[in-house]
Amino acid sequence: MTDRPAYKLHPLWLEAISLTREAYAFSERLRRQDQEASLRLRRAAVAVPAHLASALSARPEQRSEPMLAARLALAQVSHEAALIHGTDGEELLHRAADLDRRVFFELGGSDIVS
Repeated sequence: MTDRPAYKLHPLWLEAISLTREAYAFSERLRRQDQEASLRLRRAAVAVPAHLASALSARPEQRSEPMLAARLALAQVSHEAALIHGTDGEELLHRAADLDRRVFFELGGSDIVS
């Protein structure tokens, strides 16, 4: 049996996985109305934990690119959620925005703002 990678225990990655699950469930309901929007939402959501895994696994000086890619994917999730009216879309939008702030401050924002 192999050990789990350390990033899989990190709170940011765990939140990203939770957000992805929520986005997939929402996208399943959305698919009946708009298949393209559903697909865009899924693609963006699944990219978030993948990019965070890269950022969390990298040395601090090499985190910038995957951290920015994760933030870009979160922006896409927020954008897609904002286009959808209703409480599900709003909740997803708020969760993505909150995770984006946490990623910024925990993985790279502190060295930008000084």
